[in-house]
Amino acid sequence: MAAIYFCVCGGPYGLEEVVKSGPGMAIFLILLMPLVWAIPAALMTAELTSAIPAEGGYYVWVRRAMGPFWGFLCGWWTWVYTWVDVAIYPVMFATYVQTLLRLFGYGAAFDDRPWLRWGVGMAIIVPLTWLNIRGVKVVGKTAVGFFALLLIPFVILVALGLPAFLSHPETAITPRYVGKSAYEAFTAGLFLVMWNYLGWDSMSTIAGEVEDPKKAFPRALALGVPLVTLTYLIPVLVGLAFLRDPAAWTEGAWTEVARRIGGSPLAIAVAFGGIISAAGLFSSTLLAGSRVPFVIAEDNVLPRALTRVHSRYGTPWVAILVSAVFYSVFSFGKLSDLAEVDVVIYSAGLFLETIALLVLRYREPELPRPYRIPGGWPGVIVLALAPKVILVAAIVAQVQGEDGRKTLLVTAVALLSGPVVWYSRKLTHMKIARASEP
Repeated sequence: MAAIYFCVCGGPYGLEEVVKSGPGMAIFLILLMPLVWAIPAALMTAELTSAIPAEGGYYVWVRRAMGPFWGFLCGWWTWVYTWVDVAIYPVMFATYVQTLLRLFGYGAAFDDRPWLRWGVGMAIIVPLTWLNIRGVKVVGKTAVGFFALLLIPFVILVALGLPAFLSHPETAITPRYVGKSAYEAFTAGLFLVMWNYLGWDSMSTIAGEVEDPKKAFPRALALGVPLVTLTYLIPVLVGLAFLRDPAAWTEGAWTEVARRIGGSPLAIAVAFGGIISAAGLFSSTLLAGSRVPFVIAEDNVLPRALTRVHSRYGTPWVAILVSAVFYSVFSFGKLSDLAEVDVVIYSAGLFLETIALLVLRYREPELPRPYRIPGGWPGVIVLALAPKVILVAAIVAQVQGEDGRKTLLVTAVALLSGPVVWYSRKLTHMKIARASEP
């Protein structure tokens, strides 16, 4: 459960800039996203993982339902999304290291030094890559420790700050939004809050390494959605009683909230928690993402070198290392920009997973499903449509700005890379086959 939690959440860190939309709008988005974004993905994952608990997860589901090409696209797009997604966490790590240094009086440690900032981010990539090579159980146990370390400061923050919030609860909804209109405020924070709620299907890729996945995954997902929602909602409600200016909610703002509530000791604890959060998110997402190139390579679509397994730990160490290299390359960007690219690429893979859910329901109605989405076909169709509606709203808002159009262009190139890689590999295989003919 802790590993799934870290694939999605890792505490309220990274949520800060959503509040720039306005306190009321931020709370509305935090409560809306579970209904239209997180719960549909979690329910779909619970059904498909319980029915087909195979190593490779969503790649296997889509391949079984729609064929090798679509299975590859789902796997490739999701792997590419992890290049961006996991690259966010070294950025977060460096942000909170810098915040911690400032609390100790070292000033703007990384300002105008992007290479130094990148180097600090590497400080989590190397050891946590080795941890992943050690295996699922090691990562899972570490995730439990990370989970406790990052939540303790927020439990203290909430306990100390709750009386102030309860005496003035209106601070959580006023002003309701910031900007020219409620729609502008709604769309401004949409991509970032969607990013904070994505990743429920990630751990399906290690189903073959989990004991009794047919029961373990639905149970963990059922606990995970409300836990993540409360992890976001309660600290933001309390924090708004102490940091009321929406413009002050930038990356690293939790340390200022903590300082106002509990002084420097709590601020230091929260900054340290941000470092732990970034480490936990990186480790868990690397665990899930590295299995995708491994299973695709087993089908001879990616180079066979990616199928090499560690002689001692039984893990796909080459796939883990290659994934870590890509994550390193992408860890230069700004969190909000990376999140926008991240959400759209992830949604493309999620769309194929949803189609696979519908196809398997139709073609294989007798397939044993220990967990089944309630509501019959109407329930499944509503579940399939809800995330698409919210994604379209986010994209429509995005194309209205110059930066947004550039982001979507980058995303389009990333998505087109899937068919390019597929047909390039097919052409290579054809040439090899012809060359080997007598």
